[in-house]
Amino acid sequence: MTNEEIRSEFEKFVGNEKYKHFILTIYEAFPLRKRLFFWQEQLLKDFTNEFDLEIIEFSKIHEIFNYCPVHNYQLKRDNVPIVDGNEINSKISYEREKELFPLANIIAPRDLERFSYPKTVDVVYCKKCRELNKKYN
Repeated sequence: MTNEEIRSEFEKFVGNEKYKHFILTIYEAFPLRKRLFFWQEQLLKDFTNEFDLEIIEFSKIHEIFNYCPVHNYQLKRDNVPIVDGNEINSKISYEREKELFPLANIIAPRDLERFSYPKTVDVVYCKKCRELNKKYN
């Protein structure tokens, strides 16, 4: 199977909402996590068993699932400023942002568990998500 076929069949296998959650969870942390959560590993295991595929190694995850689950645009890399949560102003609710443009990633919220921060962090983003973010904000 090609990467596109894997994405398509995986989405059919788990359903649209679970697929979106799976992808968004891969790309929600900055920097990106170095492994999947157990529930993600289990979904992939069930999928590969169902289609009699080789196990999808973590090293291939970003190559296969490097597409926005809302707009199906290939994700790109950028370096964005880290900001305090109190400095984030949006004209629409967080829930609506997550629905319309979950991978805009124009800025990165500060991780409250850390005390020292660089000024910027590497992120991935969807071009269409950023366009919609500008339109709504």
